[in-house]
Amino acid sequence: MRRWDGSTPPKPSTSSEGWALVALVAGVLLLHLLIIDQPTLSYVFDEAHYVPAARCLMAGTGCNEEHPPLAKVLIALSIQAFGDRGFGWRLPSVFAGSFTLVLLYLLARRLTDGRVALLAAFLLGFENLWFVHSSIAMLDIPAFFFAMLGVYLFTGQRGWLAGLALGVGMLAKGVVAMVFIALVLYVLLSQERWYSKAALAVTTRVGLSVGIPAALTFLAGLGLYDLVYQAFPSPLHHLASMASYHQTLGSPGMSDSVHPLRWFSGFPNSPYFVTSIQSEDGSIPRDVLQYMDQPNLVMLLFIWLAIPLVWPDIRARQPLALLSSLLVGVPYLLFLLVALVRVTYPFYMLLFMPGQCILSALALSKLPRGATLTFCAGVLAWFFFWFPRNPLAPWE
Repeated sequence: MRRWDGSTPPKPSTSSEGWALVALVAGVLLLHLLIIDQPTLSYVFDEAHYVPAARCLMAGTGCNEEHPPLAKVLIALSIQAFGDRGFGWRLPSVFAGSFTLVLLYLLARRLTDGRVALLAAFLLGFENLWFVHSSIAMLDIPAFFFAMLGVYLFTGQRGWLAGLALGVGMLAKGVVAMVFIALVLYVLLSQERWYSKAALAVTTRVGLSVGIPAALTFLAGLGLYDLVYQAFPSPLHHLASMASYHQTLGSPGMSDSVHPLRWFSGFPNSPYFVTSIQSEDGSIPRDVLQYMDQPNLVMLLFIWLAIPLVWPDIRARQPLALLSSLLVGVPYLLFLLVALVRVTYPFYMLLFMPGQCILSALALSKLPRGATLTFCAGVLAWFFFWFPRNPLAPWE
């Protein structure tokens, strides 16, 4: 049975694929647990904003209202359950980042074979920027977990549930709305004659079935927050305040800003948190914590080869190739526009990294097995060299 996007239901996953996925997620979780409580009582990067905001919520006070509240609520609940220390702060991001691998596998498996799906999950699991942000208490990874859940539900023809998930994701970070735009374009371009009135009618119907639940969920969540914390008269007032704040970040020339045109060519490392503990004789530091803003460069630069390799499938509107290209291309083009008026940071790339990993997996599936294994070895080498606990890395 074919779906409206032209895809067909996949064959069931094999038990070996399932165990491989379990091993991958367990391994990534273990790596997170090695560093989750370090540093224990000091912040990494923007934890300095969001952990205090979570404490405000626990005290019954609204704060940091320039960002939606959900991720900070999750941090607050984790602190109450596991203590006000690094472990409690970071656990929601660790779980969200690790289990996004499962969603990515399920999404890719729905539209292609298990090998590509496992490869995509593997690439995301060992993507340095994704791993670092899945290790610290910020808004992005919980938001993008729900975004990927929305995409997965969407490809299963569950429009209103997809909208609900996207709305929840927007309650953690508003840029999840970019994923909705990508999905609407996916519906349109999946039609046999995408420029016809019939295609526009299908796109409008599907878009509304997703967009209305997403918008209502987002507004209801903001309204509940405003009611509990007496923050704003209405969700619309809250939205206006958020927009006013982001207009103040209008200096694209700030020193820590990286323009999107540089995202896929590499850029200087910027440490989020670096510390070293030297032995008494002053020899090489025996313990280094380094949280960097650098993606996995092996994977990052591969995009220039992946797009040409997958382009025939994109032109043929093969569902997974088309969907993943839009999940990357739409947010990237929108961030290019955002960069005209405000600062942009490398971690904004996190929104489209799952799509990027799918594109890369599709491209690798077209290469000889030896080339794929060599590429994966390079990904692992880069990941572990920049792993936050690597005493051999060249940072002091």
